[in-house]
Amino acid sequence: MNEVLIRKDPMNRSIIEVDPSLFSSSLTGWLEVTAHVMAQRAGKATPNPDGSIPKLSKSDLNLTGVKTIADDSIFAFGIAAALKADKAAFDKVEKDLIALYGENYPGSFAFWHFKQEPDAKPETLEDHVGMIGKTLMEDGHFEPKDTWNAGVRFLEKARKSNFKVELIGPLAAWVRAQWTTITTQLKSQLVKPEENVPPIKEALADPRNDESFIAALLISSTLAVDMELTEDYQGFLKSIARRV
Repeated sequence: MNEVLIRKDPMNRSIIEVDPSLFSSSLTGWLEVTAHVMAQRAGKATPNPDGSIPKLSKSDLNLTGVKTIADDSIFAFGIAAALKADKAAFDKVEKDLIALYGENYPGSFAFWHFKQEPDAKPETLEDHVGMIGKTLMEDGHFEPKDTWNAGVRFLEKARKSNFKVELIGPLAAWVRAQWTTITTQLKSQLVKPEENVPPIKEALADPRNDESFIAALLISSTLAVDMELTEDYQGFLKSIARRV
């Protein structure tokens, strides 16, 4: 477990700092240790004679588990880069990984989602995250409803990630900044602002940048952007917003 933490630390920092060089240089070690842990759980782990973790072969890089971890890592870095509108950092990661592994690099499937055309119809959470991320990195135009959608999609994806802790803080800070601007400078773009802005400002008064804050802010801004949520999804957000 110590080796997992040792190899995850630079990955964590690369995502928090949106450092493409650190991310690219740390990904291989992270894939090796997570693949080893998965093999241990399956009873198939074969460490090196000295007890060290084996390097991954080319065929290992095509294993479903390795691809899943790589895609999760790319999505985490992509979200972090999108929140800072840093397309150059995201592009550099892809360039670095192609240089390391070739065109069929681990994480290439995740990268594909950030390359979809604006008129594509997203079908999966990953489609939504990739298209939103691309728009933010390219400094595209965002309406308040787009901001709401970005918050909810990024929250969903972050909560499923190995890098949830590293993503939630920056995401919370981003939605706070966006909704502060919207409620002070762009109120005319909201539905019935005189009725719907006060609940948003009440949510913004919470100083904690965590997932409960994000969920509460999403709930409070639903009517302002004319979003209709199913009862199940309302319950999902309320369960996150509720502090234990």
